Amino acid sequence: MRTVKEFANFSGYLRKAYVEKVTQHPASDDLGEILKKYPKLVVAMNHGPMSGPLAGSVGMMNQYYKYGGEMRKPVVIAWRGFYKVPVVKYLVQYMSQVKNPPNLDGFAEKLNSGKATDIYVMPEGENCSFGNGLDIEPFLSPRFVELALKANTPILIAVHVGSELWSNIIPVNDRLNPLLKYLPQKSYERIKDSGQVNVSLYGLKRIPELQMCFRLYEPQITLEDLKKPEGPQLLQQESDKIREIMQSMIDEVVKERGLQHSEASLRTA
Repeated sequence: MRTVKEFANFSGYLRKAYVEKVTQHPASDDLGEILKKYPKLVVAMNHGPMSGPLAGSVGMMNQYYKYGGEMRKPVVIAWRGFYKVPVVKYLVQYMSQVKNPPNLDGFAEKLNSGKATDIYVMPEGENCSFGNGLDIEPFLSPRFVELALKANTPILIAVHVGSELWSNIIPVNDRLNPLLKYLPQKSYERIKDSGQVNVSLYGLKRIPELQMCFRLYEPQITLEDLKKPEGPQLLQQESDKIREIMQSMIDEVVKERGLQHSEASLRTA
């Protein structure tokens, strides 16, 4: 596994290409102390727009290196579909440090064995395609909380603000319904609900300031709780709490910077 330090040249190139500067919000928890205290972490990050993970990765590598995490070995849980796309899969394998994504127990084993020190996950997943780049979209699954329980580690909630500049929000007309019905059911329902898609895969302008904020969260349930009849509900409640915290962190940064959630770029097709 490559360390943050070994990623430095690559992440540095991405930062120079896409981000003017990376800063940390003053209300952030002390990242240096967190990295010193916890040798392993599950990191739950906001997604931002479709290309947001690029900015998020730049921010995380920058902050980890700056605050004493240069020898950490991060692994990313990425969308499995990327591993089936020619050429793209090689970039994803390099950045995620995963050749073939394992199941939840496989990722837990990476943390517990010391093969990895940090597992990064963006729980919004493909739902990022239906938001504005700032509002936290519904999580696809609460199981990242279970991953933290199996690894016996807290969850580091990480948010970045700035990549919303890469939003390209396209209203979807009802006349497209006959075509949209061929999409996966969940995607079709989200488009019907939001009436828009957020596409930002090319023409990415440089972000003047990418601001990061961190909050440590200790799950309020145990693995034994998950064995109870109400276990799935308890897991979902924990996930919902984290989503609320993540949104409050975004709101705090946005308010201080004088932004509006509606200021994510709107270009109609």
